[in-house]
Amino acid sequence: MTARAESSLVRWLTLRPWLGTVARLLLGAVWIWAASSKLGEPRTFVQAVRAYDVTPEWLSKAIGYGLPVLELCLGILLIIGIAVRIAAVFSGLLFVVFLIGLVQAAARGLQLECGCFGGGGTTEQGTSYTLDILRDIGLLIVAAFLVVWSLTKLSLEDYLARNDRVEVPSAKRMRSDQGRRKYNAMLEERRKAARERGLWVNGSLGVVVILVALIGIGVQSNRAKIQGSLTATNATVANGVVYGKKAAATVDVYEDFQCPNCLNFEKAVGKQLDADVQANKAQVRFHPIAILDSSSNNNYSTRAANAALCASDISVDMFVKYHNFLYGTYKGQQVQPPEGGGGRSNATLESYASDIGITGGNLTTFDSCVQTQKHKALVETMTERASQHGINATPTILVNGKALSTHDLPAWNAAIAAALKKGPAPSPSVTPSGS
Repeated sequence: MTARAESSLVRWLTLRPWLGTVARLLLGAVWIWAASSKLGEPRTFVQAVRAYDVTPEWLSKAIGYGLPVLELCLGILLIIGIAVRIAAVFSGLLFVVFLIGLVQAAARGLQLECGCFGGGGTTEQGTSYTLDILRDIGLLIVAAFLVVWSLTKLSLEDYLARNDRVEVPSAKRMRSDQGRRKYNAMLEERRKAARERGLWVNGSLGVVVILVALIGIGVQSNRAKIQGSLTATNATVANGVVYGKKAAATVDVYEDFQCPNCLNFEKAVGKQLDADVQANKAQVRFHPIAILDSSSNNNYSTRAANAALCASDISVDMFVKYHNFLYGTYKGQQVQPPEGGGGRSNATLESYASDIGITGGNLTTFDSCVQTQKHKALVETMTERASQHGINATPTILVNGKALSTHDLPAWNAAIAAALKKGPAPSPSVTPSGS
């Protein structure tokens, strides 16, 4: 080896542990960030996992409840610098799984937020998976570096390794066979002790991480339970708000009041939907769900759905009026706030009630219902039930159980016409709707 090559090797051996330190701390910080952003919303993350549509329900829940706990454990191990190689191996495996999920979602044309750092699920703002894929590839390379070179500075492993070093005897002692044998024996003894300690430490930590993950699944599952009343005067979890008499076409409308495509559907089909209900061609079951809640819109999806259900307590027709108002215009502006933008306040949602004709005691009850979010648990349960049934995007329109391929008037008319050919003849309502 030339002097230059030897010098380069020395520099690399000196620099490598510090590069590993940066890689370890970076990867640990990423895992803790990812975990902390998901631990607070266990049910939301399960719904994000379901949106990928590649796992059975039991596995979706196991991933949704357990993955953030596992990420947190990996992050802690990497930050303190213990069992680094094992943590890096598991990190690499997770990044490979994430990459497979992203690639298959892109190939299938699913419009999803990855949910890697909270949130997740369907989006209507357009999705590019390129940055997500490149990020995970970069982190996979970081994990691979730590698998190969796991000993780093400023780590618990580095501290323990210092106790394994054997001081080199004097040159005089090393010249004797007895001195060299004694030194080599001490080296081998320390190495053996280090290997045994490593096996015990890594094995024990592996068991602890598995137990913590399993306990975490139970804890997160319990935290995901919905608390509150599911009772409403004119709404149920299974059927939502039923509008109209039994008819040849039973239509289920799953919608989010923050969803721009739901607004487009209402503009294209809303008047015909009302007409078909009045003509007894269709019975519509409205399912107001909340899949676009965020801190930026102050959970507008849930609050708007709750307000609509508060209107349904007065009557189904009042629900329909309020529903249509939320998709309409008010004082020349669209009532629906932009996706991702600030949501309307509860006070604003209350003010809409008088505009649709809610007065007196009904108005007082409505305002209280909105302020206390009386039907929040019902909205959450409707959303969870829809997610369990594979409904991860809004609007989803089912006519006699079959989804509309497009959300426009021709598709609607065709589906209703097909239902009328097979169903009973309409018996139109003689009482005009207030919608």
